[in-house]
Amino acid sequence: MAGVPERVDVAGRQLACQVCRGTTFVHRTMKLATSGFANSGFNKQADAAVCETCGFVHTFLGGDLTWTRLDRPEHQSP
Repeated sequence: MAGVPERVDVAGRQLACQVCRGTTFVHRTMKLATSGFANSGFNKQADAAVCETCGFVHTFLGGDLTWTRLDRPEHQSP
């Protein structure tokens, strides 16, 4: 999956994928359309943690999230 692998902590606890228990995620931002208000400016923005192992998308609206970039040899420049 394209993106920078990151560890995610939610309220001080490390996030583990609900499906495969993976702990490495890619950060994405999502727009959530509010029914009936699609173009009114009331749409909310959410943070998404996409599991690097299985692709399951964990969605968060606000909250105490900490994203820590993981430096792995395969992601570093020579």
